[in-house]
Amino acid sequence: MGLGKTVQTISLLSFLREFKQIKGYHMVIVPKSCIPNWMNEFKRWSPDMRVVNLIARKEFREEILARDLQEGKFDVVVTTFEGYRICLNSLLKFKWEYLIVDEAHKIKNEES
Repeated sequence: MGLGKTVQTISLLSFLREFKQIKGYHMVIVPKSCIPNWMNEFKRWSPDMRVVNLIARKEFREEILARDLQEGKFDVVVTTFEGYRICLNSLLKFKWEYLIVDEAHKIKNEES
């Protein structure tokens, strides 16, 4: 905690975008409690990136998928492990450049 991993990751994505011309879609999968921090840090350190918070709750999810998760309308999706599973069919439509997993211990075995 407190080692700057979030900012380092955002810096990497910004570097890829600005210097390597890799502007493709990136996904950040995080615990629900970390989403506000990731969104704030993107806004602070890379305000030019179009970041979508894909919320898993159905009343928000349908609107986000229809309005924001469209070709050319975003650069990064920040979602939860649950959001990824629920929206898998919609997410598979994109060619993802990088997938970042925060708290990777959640994927340590096949049942997770």
